[in-house]
Amino acid sequence: MTEPTITCPNCKTEIKLTESLAAPLIAATRQQFEKQLAQKDSDIA
Repeated sequence: MTEPTITCPNCKTEIKLTESLAAPLIAATRQQFEKQLAQKDSDIA
């Protein structure tokens, strides 16, 4: 299985998106999603 890559918009270098690089992005997305979910739950209650 190949690792996903992103391409730098400035120099066009391909950067492998390893788990160590992606972890902060995933954590931030998860935190935002959980916040939205909690807000919806409180709106329903």
